[in-house]
Amino acid sequence: MSIYRRPLEEIAIDPAPHFSLVPKPLDAVLGRLLIPSQISLLHGPSRAPLTALAHLVTVCAAKANGQRSVYLHAGNNYSPTLARSLCGRYQDASGILQRIAVGKVLSLSDIEHELSLIRDTERVQVVVVDSLTSALDLSDDVTGPGRQRKLFHTLETIREFVNHSSAHVMMTDHSSPNWSSGEPSPIGGNVVAHNVDSVVRVEKLDVGTDNLVTILVERCPLPDPPTGVVIRLSAKNISSIK
Repeated sequence: MSIYRRPLEEIAIDPAPHFSLVPKPLDAVLGRLLIPSQISLLHGPSRAPLTALAHLVTVCAAKANGQRSVYLHAGNNYSPTLARSLCGRYQDASGILQRIAVGKVLSLSDIEHELSLIRDTERVQVVVVDSLTSALDLSDDVTGPGRQRKLFHTLETIREFVNHSSAHVMMTDHSSPNWSSGEPSPIGGNVVAHNVDSVVRVEKLDVGTDNLVTILVERCPLPDPPTGVVIRLSAKNISSIK
């Protein structure tokens, strides 16, 4: 399969996201990175906060302009109950949920296949992949350089998709400690790091039962990049700590 590439000068870069997140402090950090035609990666040691944020981004995108969003998951990550809760007090909650397309991806090849289907249908605001790690682990070749080559090919396919569709692709990924520094780094190593536009670390704060989560921007293309934010994240809601 040949990868379609567009010259950089032919790509119209839209510097502003087309939808907003709630609460506002989260939008001022994570929301600013959800730029059309770009790829972001959220990583952390715990799946629950990543999955909750994946739901929030999907719902907020579906709220905006009546457009669709897509949630791809590699297990039983999608929760209609959580998605409905995140719709808030909108009277059109059912309409919002109907604009979210949900699909299972059990391998890296499945991600590529789903993207090929999406690009030929109506325009979507965002595609969320929750999680890249699960799809990677479920792929046929789970050891050695073969898996990394397959991951590189999938990331190239995602890049071609965002260039063609102007959608934003946000992926979640598990973290593991770097062997030299001890700092958490996304599964997939340099292959992932070199093929996404923004990298965000998501971690729970060990402060009792407050359900606080810190979101730290490690890398992004913005000239005035945000640093981070702390939010309160429960099983049914995501809110500001103020």
